[in-house]
Amino acid sequence: MNEHKYSDSHWVGSWFASQTYFDGNFAEERFEDQTIRMIIHPHAFGSKIRLKFSNLYGSEPAVFGTVTAALAAKDKGIVPGTGRQVTLNGQFNIAIPAGEEIYTDPVDLQLNEHVDVAVSVYVPKSTRTSTWHFSPPRSTYVAEGNHAEDSNADFFRNNLHSYYWLSGMEVLTQDEHFRVIVALGDSITEGSTSTSDANHRWPDIFFERLRREHPSQSISVLNAGIVGNQILKNGPEIGMPIGGESVLSRLDRDLFLHSGVTDVIFLEGINDIGLGNATANQLIAGLKGVATRVHEKGLRIFAGTLPPFGGAPYYSNEKELIRQEVNRWILTNEVFDGIIDFNTALADPEHPEQLLPVYDFGDHLHPCDAGFKALADCIPLSLL
Repeated sequence: MNEHKYSDSHWVGSWFASQTYFDGNFAEERFEDQTIRMIIHPHAFGSKIRLKFSNLYGSEPAVFGTVTAALAAKDKGIVPGTGRQVTLNGQFNIAIPAGEEIYTDPVDLQLNEHVDVAVSVYVPKSTRTSTWHFSPPRSTYVAEGNHAEDSNADFFRNNLHSYYWLSGMEVLTQDEHFRVIVALGDSITEGSTSTSDANHRWPDIFFERLRREHPSQSISVLNAGIVGNQILKNGPEIGMPIGGESVLSRLDRDLFLHSGVTDVIFLEGINDIGLGNATANQLIAGLKGVATRVHEKGLRIFAGTLPPFGGAPYYSNEKELIRQEVNRWILTNEVFDGIIDFNTALADPEHPEQLLPVYDFGDHLHPCDAGFKALADCIPLSLL
């Protein structure tokens, strides 16, 4: 890329999906002579983008014959005339070596508010799925053959719910005061139980709130949530590969490498209690460790209290006492730059160990759309 052409500009994160180990129990194990169309919801806008692809957990190169980016239309299609070929080092064939992540060349594509982006990837040869983002509340579409440039949605007959190899999108901006907030967490941040294709995850709703209440401030909110994620343990340690690497292991990649990041909203720990059987002292030590590393990078971090999980499959009275002890520490510590009381926002006042029924997705652990809105609305903007 000819950097001097953009000397007065800089890249900022517009969209992100944390990558995890692949688990064949949930999705396609291989793609061959197929096109994967993935829909992403940008939080930063402009006329020039670049994509990030990851083959972090691959044992062989991932080779794409054609990659396009276009404005997304309804029902799997793309807006005619907006399709752009994506290249890497000037080449249309994009090969990502095993264990690596790459940024593509810049692409001229005008992004405006309320318009999603369709990224279409044609995989010509049999390629094992190795690196992915499991279960976003967005539909991904698959067509047989190379239809990366087709606006016609009829070819895309298979629906999935994961992102494959695609991990980020950045936008070029000249705004020196652009702020990037990273929402770091587990499935509650990932928004896996929000309405599909509606952008109702709490980071999305919070972004819309920021745009509405502070329209002059340029801000994006990147979602670094992973289903089943923990602060202390990697997913494979508990037999759950989709849980990904622990927060303490993924900070560099999922937080510090983002272009323009300034702030972190951190909500995590309930899986450490429920799945990892962590003690309160172990979890508090992990929370301190995250805060220390974030501050070493000169960033601010705001911690959220752990919402209720009474009635969830891994709930017990003993684990509830641990959650309460951790929340007491979060509310009274001076390690973080500020506290967000997500627990009070979602709790049933008459049964504080449980989610308020109107906010409960149904499993007594995850919020529904109304619960995600409550999370977004309870964040004090004065912190930011």
